[in-house]
Amino acid sequence: MQTKEQAGRIKSWNDDKGFGFIQPAAGGTEVFAHISAMRGDRRPSSGDQVLFVAGRDERGRLRAEHLRLAGELVIDQPQVRVKPRAAASIGKTQPAARSRARNARQASGGLRNPAAKLMVFAALCSLPVFGALRWLAEGQNIWPLLLYPLASVLCFILYWSDKSSAQQNRQRISENTLHLFELAGGWPGALLAQQAFRHKTRKVSYQLLFWIIVASHQLFWVDQLLLSGVYTGGWLRGLGMALL
Repeated sequence: MQTKEQAGRIKSWNDDKGFGFIQPAAGGTEVFAHISAMRGDRRPSSGDQVLFVAGRDERGRLRAEHLRLAGELVIDQPQVRVKPRAAASIGKTQPAARSRARNARQASGGLRNPAAKLMVFAALCSLPVFGALRWLAEGQNIWPLLLYPLASVLCFILYWSDKSSAQQNRQRISENTLHLFELAGGWPGALLAQQAFRHKTRKVSYQLLFWIIVASHQLFWVDQLLLSGVYTGGWLRGLGMALL
């Protein structure tokens, strides 16, 4: 069995039976693919660009030993390997408690554990809010009081637009654009939008960079409030001079 991933395209896929064929990008014989080899957050379909590890079955025929959609890595969801009809049947036999929990989430806007998440959100916002108010009281820059709300509103709108575009197969907003607005102070709005729209919450690489941005803002205000800007004061003054 080969261990190196190859690029290819799903040439045909029978979702009811859970198998199809991959046309390798390098050319050559089509490779059989079964849903049991699939890893990712959705089932494949005809035309999808994929990465696969080729192997052979007991009869020597080519088959995909491992299969995933091309692009960024995502958290594997085991239910994608379950037959659609079987998944529907399982869903019908779930206990009433799960149904009540789902209804409760819907009644609360689709959020899971809203009280806990609200506390986390308030805690993350406390440093920027306190720091901005302190700067205002000391007669320093007032831009945090303006930038955070404005960037957050814009970021929330961008998330909503990107989610809508994804559902309707329209052109998406680039992740770099979303991260840029988050870095500019829009991360609170982004955090709210992620939970409100259940958008960008399962992509590991995106979440990693998002939380690095959030952490950088927290560290900035820790330095400003507790360490008198010993680490960030120099470049902040340089930025102010550059803007003048």
